[in-house]
Amino acid sequence: MARPETFLTVQISQRTLVSLIARRQLTAEQLRGLSPSTRRTLRRILLESLREQPSSGV
Repeated sequence: MARPETFLTVQISQRTLVSLIARRQLTAEQLRGLSPSTRRTLRRILLESLREQPSSGV
């Protein structure tokens, strides 16, 4: 019988969150906002992360 998934409540700075998303170390599917303002901020950060990144000359 499968155990239900357990969640933790954590705080992370927006700068760190942006960095983790930009480096593809964290994905939108892994995030949940617990309040309307947090959900709006997450949505904004995630949308900004979809912008085209400057090319690295590769």
